[in-house]
Amino acid sequence: MATWLLPAITACATEELRGAARPLPGLVELGGPAAEAIHLALAYGLGARHPEDRLSAVDALLVLAAQGRLDAALLGRELAALVGRDRVKPNRLAESARTAAATGAYRTVLSVLAAVLPALLAYEKAPHGLSVLLSVAAECTERCGGVGAGPIAGLSTLAARGGSSQSVRHAVRLQAAREQGAGATAVDIVP
Repeated sequence: MATWLLPAITACATEELRGAARPLPGLVELGGPAAEAIHLALAYGLGARHPEDRLSAVDALLVLAAQGRLDAALLGRELAALVGRDRVKPNRLAESARTAAATGAYRTVLSVLAAVLPALLAYEKAPHGLSVLLSVAAECTERCGGVGAGPIAGLSTLAARGGSSQSVRHAVRLQAAREQGAGATAVDIVP
């Protein structure tokens, strides 16, 4: 089903198509293995042009996480590849991540962003919207008490760069939250 829906969901992110991501929550509620096609469809949905399609993708993300079927590393790799090919805009992804985090799923969002950020931090020129993603990741890390994601390659390099750009400021904030992590209580309603 995910493979069949993928062309329409792709068009939600790359064209003006509206409403094609609406079936995502129902699709993931069907159960069964959450294979690559579902994660790719979810990645396109999280980067959809229209807010209602992004909301459907966020709902599907939360259902997969609640069922323990979300492969955050796979989703992060898919998102990083789509951002790298300019198929998903980082600002739209950040809005989806903020929406999911607002439900209390901080650790879930952080696990996905921790898989996306290394690829984006490796670019010679930071992609537009990186600072917003770093801000969401920093907020999730602060809410989780620094717990919930492994190392993020390239983060310390950006944080050490210095300067007053938004990306550097949010990288410093994220790095500080990760280092401060000991002793805080993690808050997350979705595993």
